[in-house]
Amino acid sequence: MFDLLADPLIEVQDNAGERAFLALPQLYEQLAADAVASFPALRPHQRHAWHAALCQLGALACLRAGLDAPPPDAAGWRDALRALTPDFPDDEPWQLVTEPSKPAFLQPPVGKDLAGFKPLNTPDQLDMLVTSKNHDVKGARVVGASADDWLFALVTLQTMEGFLGAGNYGVSRMNGGFANRPGFTLAPPGGVGAHVMRDLVALIAMRDRILDDNPEFDEQGLALLWLRPWDGTSSLSPQELDPYYLEVCRRVRLLPNDGCISAMAAGSKVPRVSFGKSANGLTGDPWTPIEVDGDSAKALTVDARGFAYRRLADILFEDGFKHAALQQLVPGDHLDVGHELICRALARGQGKTEGLHERRILISPKVLRGWRSGELEPLAQLSQSRIADVAAVAKALRFGLMVLFQNGPARSDYEARDPSSARRADRFVAQFEAAVDRDFFERLFEEFECSEATGLVAIRARWLAELRDRAHDILKAAESGAPSSTVRRYRARVRAEGAFLGSFYKTFRHPYFPKDESHAAA
Repeated sequence: MFDLLADPLIEVQDNAGERAFLALPQLYEQLAADAVASFPALRPHQRHAWHAALCQLGALACLRAGLDAPPPDAAGWRDALRALTPDFPDDEPWQLVTEPSKPAFLQPPVGKDLAGFKPLNTPDQLDMLVTSKNHDVKGARVVGASADDWLFALVTLQTMEGFLGAGNYGVSRMNGGFANRPGFTLAPPGGVGAHVMRDLVALIAMRDRILDDNPEFDEQGLALLWLRPWDGTSSLSPQELDPYYLEVCRRVRLLPNDGCISAMAAGSKVPRVSFGKSANGLTGDPWTPIEVDGDSAKALTVDARGFAYRRLADILFEDGFKHAALQQLVPGDHLDVGHELICRALARGQGKTEGLHERRILISPKVLRGWRSGELEPLAQLSQSRIADVAAVAKALRFGLMVLFQNGPARSDYEARDPSSARRADRFVAQFEAAVDRDFFERLFEEFECSEATGLVAIRARWLAELRDRAHDILKAAESGAPSSTVRRYRARVRAEGAFLGSFYKTFRHPYFPKDESHAAA
């Protein structure tokens, strides 16, 4: 039932806004034509899981069929996908609902019955998103769900979930149970299909490199992990797996329910895939950057801070990091057009969700060419210079805030002597950092693309002036809400602004701000 190879189960919206339901082979045909604008039932936190699954599944189908390029039409895709499951002529591994003793899509056989399994009535109960009473997204709300609601929830659970207590193990492609599986990739111009096909074709092309870098895998190993029965007591080793293996981490079965679908789930005594703790999440995942510290390395984990510009700059310019394979330029990427760097992660804590993070940065052709040639050092240095500029402006802002919150003393005590004022200042400095973060990379690339010395000075001066004005606006906002006596209020404001501007111009003078009457006092 609910056969992905034959039944139109996946709703798509095309570039004209029209909606239709497609079977999986037709979906691949439409993706290849870049005719899919979106998946209406796909929730934001499911985007990377679905993208990665489509790419891995499509690449595996092509590789196992001996194809150098994706099939030209839906019929070719159907044949290639079916060839991944030759032992199942009735296509059970592609159906959302089958007997428990047979494989179903992303559901390993679990025996003749579902003894010990517990019911899950909605796809968001199955999903990986951990919510609470004050969370914006509530659980168990997707009633009357369609087949693709269940499909997207199943894909996200089985390929992205982490550890959630005894019996609920997570996927192998992350560094520890409370980590996450981030997605870093370059997307070419176009829509959903262009991005899927770019990564799918790249996976085919980089197959040998992935195998060389990860010799523990078996080129002909198990690729679709739901084909093998799982009683919850045994783990698979990487030596048994294809490097592009599509994972399952939970014992779940979808069931027919009055023409719709429901689910049953049970725990396991061990994780389905075991690399050992020493692996540190290094599984060859082509979307995950690697954090490097001397001789040690581990898969990147994105925390609640998300993709803030400082950390992202380190990842982008490989300062303590190594790019994900699909974050790099690959054959077929055109250097004469801009690409988007897409970064996605669902930050997880112990029993909680710490934010869905997604950031898109337009990478210009000039930056791409530097990327291809490996000559990103000038851009990396420029980035560090700008980060230092931001830190200096933030320091000046903090100085002004401390003077303000201390009611404008002739000599201000800094953080160590006045922790209360320092904590109050933290909130406003964080606002400034957030404002900088919004367009940091766009402004960075603007300066990088300028080749004239006079133009470089003008660009940097304009940016510094914007930093000054942003910080000054935040200081003014703090002034309006700062409690102080009427007698000392104006003195506090004047001295706070003087402290901020004096510190700013002391740092940034020549050649950006030649001294004139507008800041002679500085």
